[in-house]
Amino acid sequence: MILSYLFYIALGFLPSLIWLLFYLKKDPHPEPQHRIVKIFLWGMLIAPMAAVAELFLLWLTKPMGPQSMLSALTNGSSFLNQYTDGWRALIGLVFFAPLVEEYLKYRIVKEEVSKDPDFDEPPDAMIYLITGGLGFAAAENLLVVLQFPLLPLGAAINTISLRFVGATFLHALASGIVGYFWAKSLLETQKRTRLIAKGLVLAIVFHGSYNYIVNLKDSFPFTTLLIIPLLVAMALFVSFGFRYLKNKLSVCKTE
Repeated sequence: MILSYLFYIALGFLPSLIWLLFYLKKDPHPEPQHRIVKIFLWGMLIAPMAAVAELFLLWLTKPMGPQSMLSALTNGSSFLNQYTDGWRALIGLVFFAPLVEEYLKYRIVKEEVSKDPDFDEPPDAMIYLITGGLGFAAAENLLVVLQFPLLPLGAAINTISLRFVGATFLHALASGIVGYFWAKSLLETQKRTRLIAKGLVLAIVFHGSYNYIVNLKDSFPFTTLLIIPLLVAMALFVSFGFRYLKNKLSVCKTE
């Protein structure tokens, strides 16, 4: 049983690690490994923080008194079921989740690296935010595969494979988009606030669009046709961002 759980844990980490290795190769001057590991772990820690914040925002759409809250919490999944109806589910998936997750990934990673002496080149902003985003995705993947009882092996591999090309890739790309505008804001300090806001809005729109599409019911071929161009567009933007920033010889000026 222990070996099975260890295997599933490794399976949960695998998509993030593959994408991390891919994007680290785009850094012309690799960052210290201990710094990458630290930011990845911070990304994982952001996940439960985001979950609490998202539940709180959902609670605000339908506040519950102390007695109702206690009753819901002691009655299993009924607490979450309070917020899965109609427009609340749509708001949670398309607005609250992208808003909270993209902002927290940016804010916490920024606080961790912006004063670090290794943070000295424009592409570093993208590398560190992508690393944090992949840590966040790893925490989500672990939550999906570490169930009791465990998913059948075939189902677990199929789920992780879909998340490799879907949710995990999305988190890397959305964080990369914010990282690009963060890097630009360090080079164009007079536009700093505007550029950061632009990056966050763009990432939130992409993330919210993805969440909406994948939750369309009974439309599997249609959702695939929509998701592929969405992810391709994001990937092309991130690729452009790396190329653009590599051509900048200026050293990032951190706050």
